[in-house]
Order: sequence, then structure tokens, then C-alpha cells
Amino acid sequence: MHNEVNGDVHGTVVQARDVYLQSRAPTALDGLPPVAAGFTGREADLTAVAEALSSPQPVVVSTGLAGVGKTTLAVKAAHDAVAAGQFPGGVLFVDLQGYSPGTRVEPLIALATFLGALGVVRVPESQPEREALYRSRLAQRRPTLVVLDNASSSEQVRPLLPPGDQHRVLVTSRHTLGDLQGARRLSLEVLPAGDSVAMLANLTRATDPADQRVASAPETAHEISELCGRLPLALGIVAALLSDDPGLPLADLVVLLEQARLTELSYHEDVAVRAAFDLSHDRLDPAEQRLFRLLSLNPGRQVSTGAAAALAGQPVRATQKLLAGLRRAHMIESGEPHGWFRFHDLLRLYAAEHCAADDEEVRHAACVRLIDYCVQAAGQAEQQRAERSNIVAVVQLAHGLGRYEEVLGMAFALGTFRFYGRRNSEEGFLTYELARDAAVRLGDGDSEAKALRGLGWIHREAGHDEAAYARFDQAAAASRELGDRAGEGRALHSLGTLARKKNDFSSAWTHYRRALTVYRDGGERVGEGQIRYDMGILADDESQPDLAVEHFHAGAEIFAEVGRLDLVGRVHKRLALIASDSGRQEEAQHHLNAAHAAYLAGGHEKWARQLWQQFRKALRGRRSRE
Repeated sequence: MHNEVNGDVHGTVVQARDVYLQSRAPTALDGLPPVAAGFTGREADLTAVAEALSSPQPVVVSTGLAGVGKTTLAVKAAHDAVAAGQFPGGVLFVDLQGYSPGTRVEPLIALATFLGALGVVRVPESQPEREALYRSRLAQRRPTLVVLDNASSSEQVRPLLPPGDQHRVLVTSRHTLGDLQGARRLSLEVLPAGDSVAMLANLTRATDPADQRVASAPETAHEISELCGRLPLALGIVAALLSDDPGLPLADLVVLLEQARLTELSYHEDVAVRAAFDLSHDRLDPAEQRLFRLLSLNPGRQVSTGAAAALAGQPVRATQKLLAGLRRAHMIESGEPHGWFRFHDLLRLYAAEHCAADDEEVRHAACVRLIDYCVQAAGQAEQQRAERSNIVAVVQLAHGLGRYEEVLGMAFALGTFRFYGRRNSEEGFLTYELARDAAVRLGDGDSEAKALRGLGWIHREAGHDEAAYARFDQAAAASRELGDRAGEGRALHSLGTLARKKNDFSSAWTHYRRALTVYRDGGERVGEGQIRYDMGILADDESQPDLAVEHFHAGAEIFAEVGRLDLVGRVHKRLALIASDSGRQEEAQHHLNAAHAAYLAGGHEKWARQLWQQFRKALRGRRSRE
């Protein structure tokens, strides 16, 4: 038997196989890195981590994409917790380098590091023995914080979890580590705009306190932070570039970033946004990598699961699994509503770079599948609401690829009312201008006139009366040349309504009468009824109640004939207002009853319920104008 005693020995030595003694164990806190010089903001995130570290759950996982500042936050939170006296046992810290295949720290090595920090001189050979000794040592210590930075999998973490519930573990990872049971998860986003500029200023002043480039050009600094995607890694690289070149104006750096963002966001090969993304990308399986590349072909800000499946040429169920894997790896982010996904700006550029290396036929086929999907989605009301912005972007894609029939199909399936209102009108102008151009290229006069009418309606709703008038006038001329009486009538009708709303009653009558003639000649009974209704409103506006009643009655007869009971109800509501103005209350009630019955017969129960409330509101409005 061999006995070995190490260290200073006092008192009795017990006979044993091996006895390892050390007089003084190293302090666990010695391994915690300092807080980054440029750290700023993140108050809400620090509060969330602090609350989580105080909760009964023994593990906190801070997740986020590469370069978002997970390590920096974890280190700052650890320092704050120690300063607050929360972990008198100290802090154990290890960078697991989970995304670097050549330098990845396996649990066996991490355990050796921790055991050394805990005072163990002779570390056991096998992993089970190391785990047992590690946990037995921690069981004897006061509350300790274990920081496991840059973990790529739960398998890298589990062997390093301490015993009991007095200790805490803070894990950072680009993956959500969903199979790490009992862990509380905090997702870290990019910096807010103000904090990203502050970080840039802090980092440049840390090198040279006299450097005022950021402070003296806040708008340009904000532009730089946006070009960096407000990603701390990218901001740190930019700050290093600025510090190395004190004479470089911020405006010049903006130009460089605009020309080649991923290329310029590199300080050296080990400190680059692209290098950080490479480490995450290389851990994806081939199917996930393929979908990641193809998603960059989607021109919209977000992509739905259905659109992603179309790009991949895969069933929706299989695509859902791939998207979930990409989200867990933080290569994409969850969008809104549920089932939608989006890229960080820099990751989109990175994905596009990889996609550019694919065969052109592969990219073209994926785009065609996406276009075909959006043509179908545009024809379905439920998908229209969710997909509108994405479909608009795909309209541009289809136009660029010369898929003009699909451009027309998507634009006309969306209609125009989804673009009403100033918030959506720009998308509407773009969509219908492309539709008009597609129609011209196809020599499709009917579609050109339809696109012109659509532009007129969108301009009208946006308050662009002159532009709307020009488009309706062009549409009327185009339809007249084609012999399309219905199209000409709708354009003239719209011209009359524009004039009426501007109180140009003379022009309104001219356009309305021309529209009435065209509708009659073309046998457009619904159009004829609608123009009669608007002529009634015009006569009412001019205080010609008898003429208004004549037109309203004519309109009601046509609407009843064609089965448009909703419009019959609307006419009777107008007739009730005119009767009430003249004090003929019984007649007014008769028309209200008729309107109510028409709404019910047409299946419009909601309108029937709201009839009297709307009538009273309209009546008050008429009387206030007297």
C-alpha cells in the first residue's frame, strides 16, 4: 500500500489508500470575467435574470442569436448577484465553446476545471467519478452560482448541474435547450436603438476619452447602429474599427456598411459577425441548412409556415419541424401571428450569401413555388388578412421574374379595400402599379383598365383626389375604347362620387348621368341601381327631396329585382331620413320597418340590430347641419 500526503498537515493523519489534502482552496470567483467595458442598458433583462436567480428553479437559460450579448449579460448579472451577497459560495464560470467543433469543452474537461477551482488536487479519471466528486464538494458549500457560457446542447450542461436547490446555474446558449427540464428560459433580443448608440459611444470613449465622433453625430451613429442590426457583437466590431482609425468619419463608415455589411463587420477572422454565424450554421442538419438558405428568397418581412413549405417544396408538417429547429438555434425568430417567422437583418444577409451559392435553377424553382402559393393564398379571404404584406412583396418578386399573369392574379384577388387607409395605401399603390404594368406587357386591356380603377379607389381613400380623378378618367377612356360598358360605368360612377364629395354638384350630375346611360346600355342592373342610389344622395345633398325620393325608389326596385336586400335596406333608411326631415314620422317608421325586414331577409342580422341606433345618429348629424 502506498500513502501520499500533500500540503501542510496538522493533527492526525488517518491511514488510507490515497489521502489528498490542501491547506487552502482557490476562490471560485477568481474565474469570473470582468464586466465588458461597453456594457449599457439591459435593465429589464438584468432584472429578469436577477428575479430568476432568486426563484426556486435551479437553472436559468439566456437564449438568443449569435452576437446578441448573452455572455456579457450573464457576466454582469453574476457580478451583480455576488455584489448583493446572493452567492457567498462564489461563482464557477466556464466557456463551453459549444459552437466551435475544434475547441468545444466537453463535460469531462469542464468538470476537471471546476474541481480544480473547488480545491481538488487529484481529479478522478472517469466522468461519473468527477460528477460525483463535483456534487459532493458543492453539497458542502454555501450557495454558489455556476455559469455555463456558450452551451450548444443540454448534454453539455447536465453533467455540470449542482446538487440540491441552494445553488443556481446560469446557462447561455444560441439554442433554447428545450429538453433541459425545469429550466427557466429568458430570451435576449437585440439592443434598443438608444442603448445601441450608447454602447457605441461607450466603447469608442473607452479607447480614447476624447473621441466625440458618436456624440457629435447622433443621427449618423443611429444609422450605424441600425446597419449593425443593433447587435452588440457588430457594434463592438464597429467600435474597434473606429478606435483603430481615429480619423475615420462616421459618415464614411456608413457608406462602407451599406456596400458590404457582413464583410465590413469584421475586426479580424476570429471577431466577425460572419464567423459567429458560421458556428451556428454549421451545427444545423442539412435539411435545416437548406430551408435557412431558401427562406432568404422570401421578399417579405416575415414568412408564414405555408410560404416556407412552398419555398422548401416540402409538406407543411415537415417544414414546421425544420422551422422549429431553426428557431431553437436562433437562426430565425418567431414572428406575429403565431406560425410566422422572421430573420434578423444580418442573418438574412448571411442566409442570402449561402443561397447565392445554390444552383440558379434551384433558386428559381423555389421562387416559382412561393409565387404559386401566394396566388392561391390571395384568393382565400382568411389567408389574405394574414398574408397581405407578404403577398405584396411576392407580387414584386413575380413581376421581376416576368410572371405577369400571377401578378394580376394576386393583385386582383387581394382587391383594393385591404389597402384603404394611409397606413396600407403605399402597398396598394405598388401592387396596382405593378398590375397595370403587367397588363400592358401582356396586352391585356381589360386588366389595365381594372388596375387603373383600383389605383383610383386607393388614391381616393388616401385622400389624393387629383390622382384618383386622373386614374378614373384614364380607366373610363380605356374601358370605352374596349367597349366594356360595365367598366366604363364604374369609372364614371367613381368620378361622380369624387365630384359630389367636393360639393362640385354640377360635375357630379354630369358623371352620374353618363354612368347611368352606360349602365343601362350594358344591361348592368346592379350598377344602375347603385348609380340611382348615389343620384338620390346627390339630390338630397342639394335639398331636392322629391328628386331624391324618385331616385331612391328606382334604386330599391332594381335591388329587389336582383336580390340585393342589403341595398334595399340601405335605401329605406335613406327614405326614412327624408320623411323624418319633413315631420312625416309614420312614413319614416314605415321605411325603418321595411329596412329592418330587408336586412333580416338578406341574412344581415347585425345591420338589423344596429338600424335604429344608426338612424338616430344620422338624423342628429343632418339636423346639426341645418
